[in-house]
Amino acid sequence: MDGSKWFSLIIIGLFSAIFLLSLYESGDLSLGMNDSDDFGGIDRLDPAVTMQRIYENDSDFQNLTKGNYSGPGGIFNETGESVAYIQINGWYIHEVTVELQNGTLKNLGPDVSEEKLCREADSLNGSVISIHSQMTGGEFYMITIDTPNETVKSIEKVDELPEWTTETTITEVSEEEP
Repeated sequence: MDGSKWFSLIIIGLFSAIFLLSLYESGDLSLGMNDSDDFGGIDRLDPAVTMQRIYENDSDFQNLTKGNYSGPGGIFNETGESVAYIQINGWYIHEVTVELQNGTLKNLGPDVSEEKLCREADSLNGSVISIHSQMTGGEFYMITIDTPNETVKSIEKVDELPEWTTETTITEVSEEEP
């Protein structure tokens, strides 16, 4: 083979490698490792989704909440007992963020009527950017879940929620940092 054919083969090989790498990085090309995520871990359902699925299928839970509850927090243990805290029979307080015509943001609320806040946003000729709703008042319950067996062990009324369920904590984890 002369030099131009080798050069053409190298260029075609390079473009093929780039194309396959881009497919792999986008997730459109599987290499048969369906049980692991992009970071080498095992793909699992979100713990909150797992716990919610278990207790929403429990008849005692369904009778207690009748579908109206707020789940402010929980502790997930894949191999043992998990604990979830819920709030029922409360009412919602709403806050609305509105973008005004001049581009500034304005917060409306808090108010018990989301509809009233949206009408106020309309009267300001603004666009609703976000609505934050939070249940307040009501009764609090602790749900103990046997996670491996996917059953609810107990539902107990508690006087108040643990402090950590009412705090918003955002933690960023980066693999690049030492």
